[in-house]
Amino acid sequence: MYLSDLIKKSVTDSTGKKIGKLKDIIISPDSSDPNIKAITVNISNKNKITIPCTNINDLGKKITLKSALKDISNYEIEKSDIKLAEDVLDHQVVDVEDKKVKRVNDIIISSIHGHYHAIGIDNGFYGILKRFRLAGIAKRFGINPDDNIIAWENIDTLNTDYCDLKLKMPLKKIEKIHPADIAEIMEQLSFNESLNFFHCLDHETAADVLKNVSPERQVSLLEGMNGQHAAEILDKMNPDHAADVIGDSSKEKALELLDLMEPQESEDIKKLLKYPKNTAGGIMTTEYAYVNHNLTSREVMESLQEIAKHVETIYYIYITSKNGDLLGVVSLRDILLAVPDKKITDFMHTILIKADILEDLDEVAHKIAKYSLLAIPVVEDETKLKGIITVDDVVDIISPDLWKKKSPKIFGN
Repeated sequence: MYLSDLIKKSVTDSTGKKIGKLKDIIISPDSSDPNIKAITVNISNKNKITIPCTNINDLGKKITLKSALKDISNYEIEKSDIKLAEDVLDHQVVDVEDKKVKRVNDIIISSIHGHYHAIGIDNGFYGILKRFRLAGIAKRFGINPDDNIIAWENIDTLNTDYCDLKLKMPLKKIEKIHPADIAEIMEQLSFNESLNFFHCLDHETAADVLKNVSPERQVSLLEGMNGQHAAEILDKMNPDHAADVIGDSSKEKALELLDLMEPQESEDIKKLLKYPKNTAGGIMTTEYAYVNHNLTSREVMESLQEIAKHVETIYYIYITSKNGDLLGVVSLRDILLAVPDKKITDFMHTILIKADILEDLDEVAHKIAKYSLLAIPVVEDETKLKGIITVDDVVDIISPDLWKKKSPKIFGN
């Protein structure tokens, strides 16, 4: 049965007295086929009562109760509860299977083992016909009732109170979607809806999503958020991505966010913001794997577990002098195959493809494509290692004709 079949239907208590008409149905948010917890009934023009499911005898062609109205205690609606008519019907939900935002035209309810459940939504034309009591003409026009049904387990609601409750944890279903797909969903929403949706995500997921939405949406989200909350999300982003977002914000907002961020993260971003966006320095990340030149292969391996917690990629490990000069580079494979007590300087690669910190971005992209690199070191004054640029940072710039379809190399020789 459909929610539209039940709304405004008469409700009769155990004495046979019609006590009012159904206004809403309350469900729990914690299941793939959530139980109906209660129903809300308008018992007069101004009064209503929410009746617990334990007092419901039948919810179908007739809505009947097990008790007389006078013997029923009002159910107190919890903050986490979802009101189907108020919170879901005619609202947008996220189809986590299709990664799309869908409008709810009706809601399907079923009795399973003596309990009533919300099992899905209709977002097609049949749901609209049902609402206007025109379902009978659906067959004539070749409209199948099952064509636009989405199972409840495949949706997440966008109700504000529901999201507020989940603010400190990932949404149970949304968290399974890739951040790039979540970003695409947010682009389909209005600003207020996307801001509300963004507030539902934990900080790590929000950071991954933020770097995937359009620059315009990035700025509007930061402007619409509490400064401290925005700063906590930016703290979770790689410095190069956070610098891009802050660099597009107003000067006042940028200064506010930098002041609220963790000191080390803020300092890294300030360094990146000094460089023009169309240069290597403007898009490099300052989080990369590097070790001192006097270590052995065994010592490097022992330090990698800690290094990996703080860097964007660990395909390459750069070897530097105590003064920060770039001396060479090794791959993870080089280290795994090396004799444990061998000095890293004995097998590091010293003929390097590198980018100057002020080098034009097109030139950097050309080098990465020409030599099939996964990352390129960025230096200042010829040798001072300042950061790296990974291939995903420049993939949009690289011409398909230039990109060579071969196994990526690490070095230019």
